[in-house]
Amino acid sequence: MSAEFKTKKKDSTLAKREAENLSSDTSSIIAKFPKNCLIELTNACNHACIFCTNPRQVRKIGRLDYQMFERFITDAVPLGLEEVGLYSTGEPFITKDIDKYVSFCKENGVKYVYITTNGALATEEKIKKCIDAGLNSIKFSVNAGTRETYKLIHGKDDFEKVVDIIKFTHQYREKNNISDLKIYAGCVVTRFTEGEKENLEKEILAFVDQMAFYDVSPQAGQTLKYFDAMSLSKDAEDSYEPGPCAMLWNKIHLTREGYLSLCCIDYENSLTYADLNKESLKDAWNNTVIQEMRKRHQTQDLEGTLCHNCLYKEDKPVFPLTDIGREQDDLKNEVAFNKPKGVKNLMTTIDKLGQRKS
Repeated sequence: MSAEFKTKKKDSTLAKREAENLSSDTSSIIAKFPKNCLIELTNACNHACIFCTNPRQVRKIGRLDYQMFERFITDAVPLGLEEVGLYSTGEPFITKDIDKYVSFCKENGVKYVYITTNGALATEEKIKKCIDAGLNSIKFSVNAGTRETYKLIHGKDDFEKVVDIIKFTHQYREKNNISDLKIYAGCVVTRFTEGEKENLEKEILAFVDQMAFYDVSPQAGQTLKYFDAMSLSKDAEDSYEPGPCAMLWNKIHLTREGYLSLCCIDYENSLTYADLNKESLKDAWNNTVIQEMRKRHQTQDLEGTLCHNCLYKEDKPVFPLTDIGREQDDLKNEVAFNKPKGVKNLMTTIDKLGQRKS
C-alpha cells in the first residue's frame, strides 16, 4: 500500500517505523524472534468502513482472554519482544480498561506500546488513562475529510467526535509535557475521498506529529470483488513486484483466540500456524508450519493461500493453512470472506457514495 506522509513539524517517525515493518532478511526459513507484535484484543469493531473486511467477516466475534495476554507478554519479552501494538482486525477501545494492558506491557519490559484506533470510543478518560499508563503512540484512523463523507465511509456519524478526541489528546500531551507520546493520523484514500485530503489536513494536522494518506488496497485480496468501485482514479501500484512478505520474519500476530497468524489482516484465521493454548511461544515461532510458509514465499509457491491473493492481487479460492480452530473437514472448504449482511451494506454504501461523487 503506497503512502503519502504529511507533517506540520519535522517528524518522520511514523514513516520510518512503517518502512522498517516492510523490510527484513528473508533468506532463511529460521527467523530470529521478532521485536514487534500485534495483539488482537478483539475482532469486533464499532465501525463498518467500506474498504475493510471486518464488516463482512464470518469468524465468530470475541475477545482475547486476559490470562492469555499476560502469558504471551511474559513469555515473549525474554525472547526479544520490545514493541507491542494493541490492535489488529478490530477496534481496541472496545476492550474495557485497555490501559491495564498498556500498564502490564510496560511493567513487564515492553519498550514501546502503540495503538491504532478509529477514535470514536476513545473517551477523554480512556485516553488519559492510556497515556498515564505509558502509551508511546496512538494513531487515529480518519478516512474522510468531511462529516458527510465520513458517515458513509465509516458507517457512523462520528467525524466531529473523533476530531475532538484528537485535539484533546494533543492538548493533554502538551499540558502535561509528555514528550514520549507520539500522536499520528492515518487515512485510507478511496476514489470518494481523494478530493478531501486537504480538508482533513486543515482539521487535524496541527494536532498530530504526522499524517499518512494510504491508497486503498485490496486487503490481502479479501476486497478484490469490490476494489474497482473504491480504487483511485490512477493506479498507484503499477511498479509493485511480489516478493516474500517480511511479516513472516519480523512480526508476531496473536489472535483473540490465542492463535498465531502469519498476517495482521487475517480476518478468518486462514493463516494460523500455532495454537498457544497447546504450544509454547518459543517453539511456535519457528515451527514446521511457518518454516514451510517462509520457504513457499521464497519460491513463490503460494496458490491456495491468502498470501497468494495478497501478493499477486488475485481473487482465487483460499483454503485454511491448518486445522487450528477448525474442524478437520474445513481444510477442504474454501474460506468465506463475505457475510451476506455485510456485502449488502457495502454495496448500498458504494452506490450512495457514487451518487454523491457524480
